Amino acid sequence: MTERAVKHVRKFLGQRLRALRKQRSLSQERLGERANLSGKFIGEVERGEKSISMDSLYRVAAALEVPLRDLMDVGDKHQPIPTEEAEKIFALVAGRRRPEDIRKAYNVLRAMFSRAS
Repeated sequence: MTERAVKHVRKFLGQRLRALRKQRSLSQERLGERANLSGKFIGEVERGEKSISMDSLYRVAAALEVPLRDLMDVGDKHQPIPTEEAEKIFALVAGRRRPEDIRKAYNVLRAMFSRAS
């Protein structure tokens, strides 16, 4: 495996970890506490800056209450890796918003993307 492939795996794992953590409304610090790791380390793993041991990965999966394979399946073609920009859009909309505002944002995005096709 090339160094580039290894970086891709680290990045994918970090993005999966971030997405699962956000789905559960956990901060990096809180997930770290649950997994007996530091929040700083969780952030470094999410950004693909640090590798994570199998033992720590298992503790993170347990803290997220997901099977370990949900974090590790880097070959899953059915779940595209979200871009950083897509995550920013999701984070913006995922905040406390009124349902009608979310519908408006969805309609704007849908109209934008239907014209771009």
